[in-house]
Amino acid sequence: MSNRQLARDMQVEFQARFQAKQARREAAKASKQDPQLRHQIQELLKKGETQKAYQKAKVLLSKQALAQQMDQMADMAELSAAQIQANNSMNRMTHMMAQSSRTMNLAQRNTNPEKTLVTLEQYKQQNEDYAMSNGIYQDAVTSSTSVQVGEDAVHELLGKLADDAGIELSQQLNSATPAAAEPQQPAAAVTADPTAEEEDKLQQRLRALRA
Repeated sequence: MSNRQLARDMQVEFQARFQAKQARREAAKASKQDPQLRHQIQELLKKGETQKAYQKAKVLLSKQALAQQMDQMADMAELSAAQIQANNSMNRMTHMMAQSSRTMNLAQRNTNPEKTLVTLEQYKQQNEDYAMSNGIYQDAVTSSTSVQVGEDAVHELLGKLADDAGIELSQQLNSATPAAAEPQQPAAAVTADPTAEEEDKLQQRLRALRA
């Protein structure tokens, strides 16, 4: 349905409602004259003017019939307006559903479930790779930026803080500092008395040196 058709339907609905309102207004106008005519007829009858009262009575009945007809026309016009409104609403709904159907068909043609699954899987894998790389990077940064603090630096800092606080820490530092491992002395060589054969060989070497 085109916009022109929608505008035409709206115009027809407006005209039907306007006609119903006009008919209802004419019916109310005719009914409004009823008490006046009744009063005039009664006055004419009191005066004995029967002929004039007769004419007024005919006018009153005509007005009443007109009011009744206008009410009926107003009812018919309102019913017609309601039917036109319902028809226009149905047409607009049908038009909207047709547009939605075309949009859904177009979206369905452009949808590729396999491609969507592949994309989601790639996205998941990329997130996992990034998390792994980020963890490795953080571990590398942590290990490369770790600082080894020497015992001398610790003693110096504690000494300054102790001086500021007026505390003697020399003995406490000595007790708190891990003792350096004492170098092990080489075990003394255990000498044993030479045997007779070794003594004989030693004497032979001495004689050879003296010769």
